[in-house]
Amino acid sequence: MAGSIMVRYARKTSKQLAKERSGSHAQMKNINYSIDIDPDSISYMTFETQSEAKAFAQRMQEDGNHILEIKDDYKH
Repeated sequence: MAGSIMVRYARKTSKQLAKERSGSHAQMKNINYSIDIDPDSISYMTFETQSEAKAFAQRMQEDGNHILEIKDDYKH
C-alpha cells in the first residue's frame, strides 16, 4: 500500500496572491470564485496516511499553493 493517498497541488499566480493579500471583507464572503493557478506548476505527492497528507496540504496552502485534490486510491 505504498503511497496510496495522493495530494495534487499547484502554485497560485502572482495576480491571485495579490488579490488575496488585498482581500476586502466583501471578497472574503464570496464563496463562488475561481482561483488562478499556474498550470505548469501542477504537482503531486503520495503519502501512507491521511494525517500525513493533510499536514502536507496545510503546509502547501500556507506557502501559497492551491490544493486541487486529496485522493485515496484505495477508497471508492
